[in-house]
Amino acid sequence: MELKQLYLKGRENFEKSGFECPGIETRAILSKSLGVDSLKLYTYPESRVSVESKKAFEKLLRRRIKGEPLAYVTGRREFYSRSFIVTPDVLIPRPETETLTELAIKTARRMKKPRILDLGTGSGCIAVTVFVEVGNCEVFASDISAAALEIAEKNALANNARIRCINSNLLGCFAESSFDIIISNPPYVSKTEYSKLSEEIKFHEPSTALLGGKDGLEYMRKIAAEAGRILHKGGFLLLETGVGQAQNVKEIVCENGFSDVHFETDYNGVKRVVKATWKK
Repeated sequence: MELKQLYLKGRENFEKSGFECPGIETRAILSKSLGVDSLKLYTYPESRVSVESKKAFEKLLRRRIKGEPLAYVTGRREFYSRSFIVTPDVLIPRPETETLTELAIKTARRMKKPRILDLGTGSGCIAVTVFVEVGNCEVFASDISAAALEIAEKNALANNARIRCINSNLLGCFAESSFDIIISNPPYVSKTEYSKLSEEIKFHEPSTALLGGKDGLEYMRKIAAEAGRILHKGGFLLLETGVGQAQNVKEIVCENGFSDVHFETDYNGVKRVVKATWKK
């Protein structure tokens, strides 16, 4: 079978299944199953595809049509112009998290060799990106999931990022006044919101990385209560928040001794990040 014939077959299947971007979906799965970049799909459409590659493509196609996220099917997701390994053990990086990452980079660049903690690192996309973009810094990446940390370590190695991965439940294991910046994209989906998420998310992505308690703010409270202890005076706490949560998170961090609270909006105009200063 020629490459273009396999492409048309995949596209047709996605169209029949109601996917919005059948061409993009097909090219991504072809690239994965054939082990080639998308350019070859355009420049060599008459290339012959082996029986093994055809079977691999069809297997991935079935997984995607059944509703498995494309990132898990291909095993990759782009974030901040880099490709990251993702598995069902980690949350798929979202574009809005680039807002948190960008603010962390800007904050770190104003400091002399800052010590930075990415709390709940998951795939490590934030920690890796901050290390590579800032350069002169120390970055620690923690997560309660050992499986997630294995993915973060692989992503760090692939991107030449010298980050330290630590298996930890929140902040209890860290020493007092040991960091200049804490970054976190914690679970912040409320129980009500979680019930309304798409099946693609609910049935495949780790619920522990999404659910933030009844009101979605459970982890915000825990982090804010502990963060001051391990931050240097004048250090920063950066938290990604859900839609409509920013003001509540501001109140939470202020109640725990933080001040100079700043909101950062994402590309949709949502107040996506809360940045606060520790001054005790």
